[in-house]
Amino acid sequence: MREFKPIDLSEYRHSGEGANGASYDSLTDPTVMMKLYNPGYDVEAVLTEYDIARKVYDLGVPSPEPGELVTDGERVGIRFRRIQGKRSFSRIFADEPGRTEEFARLFARKCRELHALQCPEGLFPEAKEQFHYLLGQVKGLTDEHKKWLAAKIDATPDCTTALHGDMHFGNIISTLPAGAPLSTPHEIYFIDLGYFARGCPLFDLGMLMSIAWFSTPDFVLHDMHITQEHAARVAEFFLDEYFFKIPDPDGLPDHATRWFGPGQTLESVKKALVPYYCIKSLLIGYNIGQMLPEAVEAIDKLSKGE
Repeated sequence: MREFKPIDLSEYRHSGEGANGASYDSLTDPTVMMKLYNPGYDVEAVLTEYDIARKVYDLGVPSPEPGELVTDGERVGIRFRRIQGKRSFSRIFADEPGRTEEFARLFARKCRELHALQCPEGLFPEAKEQFHYLLGQVKGLTDEHKKWLAAKIDATPDCTTALHGDMHFGNIISTLPAGAPLSTPHEIYFIDLGYFARGCPLFDLGMLMSIAWFSTPDFVLHDMHITQEHAARVAEFFLDEYFFKIPDPDGLPDHATRWFGPGQTLESVKKALVPYYCIKSLLIGYNIGQMLPEAVEAIDKLSKGE
């Protein structure tokens, strides 16, 4: 068992909250921040997240460099290199709504860059294996639901590309000052990489669908800082850029053709991605202990061909 270095929490300033813990900035070293997980959080899961964050950083994915494993005596956590002047894209959407299209399309371009990155076999978990495991663990699904989900997972194309695993606009950050044009020198990083995996990019897009069209308005406002209607606009700009505006590497008419065949529209792509929201909901259901009712409803309709 690796050791967690004791820290004095009075030397840190609380800087944010997340579903699994809280973040802190060092008061003595401006280059250091820390993520402490909630009391009782699985230590092995923290170690796994640390190992994945190190591998992701070493692979060349733009992400904060992980440092030491730490504990405040009650919680365990990880120190990272602090990104000065950072803002999540979700915060940018909230603070600068007039730039929604600009940053949604930038987010799409950065995700396409990530999804073009090839991962060596065995370096990260295989996404299909992850979802089959989750399918066996979650509560609230019938046997027919599970059979339909298993078939969808298996039918997804096999890929060797990098996946973020929790890809939403709260998990990408920028150092661009508020109001500055994109031509201003700045950096962009992916964060919260504990579910990083290897597999088909469509799995990543399921989380975007969840935030934009299947989450409760209160959840979106609390976690993404914007209304659900605003989140849906972000997703539509993102999908338009991701599938129709960025050239396909093999010269296909557009990227939508690669995954769903010729003649696609934004609406048909949104419809084709709904099963990947259903698959991604397995992770949410696993984390909270039971499948969300809206996810079960979507799975039930699709499994019945509705």
